[in-house]
Amino acid sequence: MAKSKKVEEVSVVEEKVKDKKKENKKDKTSVTSKKKDSSDFEKALFIQRFVAFILDIMIVSVVATFLSYPFLDLDSIQKLDNSSTQVMEDYISKKIDEKEYISESVSLSYEMARKQGVVSLFTIFLNILYFVVFQIKNNGQTLGKQLMKIKVISKDKKDISMNQMIFRSLIINSILVDMVGFAILIFANQTTYFYGVGFLGMIQSILIVISGLMVMFSERRQGIHDLIAHTDVVRCDLVKEMETCEN
Repeated sequence: MAKSKKVEEVSVVEEKVKDKKKENKKDKTSVTSKKKDSSDFEKALFIQRFVAFILDIMIVSVVATFLSYPFLDLDSIQKLDNSSTQVMEDYISKKIDEKEYISESVSLSYEMARKQGVVSLFTIFLNILYFVVFQIKNNGQTLGKQLMKIKVISKDKKDISMNQMIFRSLIINSILVDMVGFAILIFANQTTYFYGVGFLGMIQSILIVISGLMVMFSERRQGIHDLIAHTDVVRCDLVKEMETCEN
């Protein structure tokens, strides 16, 4: 009987120890989830996002130009450039009227775009590779964002998805506009291309300006692309937020 009581007492103690361990695990899990779900991360400053944006555009442009250089007909491009300059000078000196100037400009712009079409193709490909694939594989950071110590995170604090990165990059990184413009270049005539690309460029510029103003002045510091993709851009340069970039 004494032995059975001791056995019962030991089993009770073991059960209490197990219960305490379970409670400790729950507490740790709840703390971890609170950290992950916290919205206390400092939003990136406008200047940080702007500088990263410019740096990333420069990187893509330089690489696209370098890769497409062997495929360019530089002599033809130079001749078209000289012709454009001459048309401008003739218009300023009133050797040609406005109608003729517009007609010549449309034709030369179209021919120049076709000669440099390979640059557009490489730019589209690199934009997708850099702003979508590389950025999501690099934990929400481009090289520009790494330099400025900021990163893209999902608004719901889950791992950012490929769809989110695609949606925000289509808008802010001009991927959609570039793709439509290239399709117009291939399938449309020169007049449609001239005015179509001009209109698309204007729309893209408006979206970028509005997004910039929203990041500067809105309480959420989100641009149009962030709202559509449900993303935030946060700082990693503060000690308490360093784990945001590391995790």
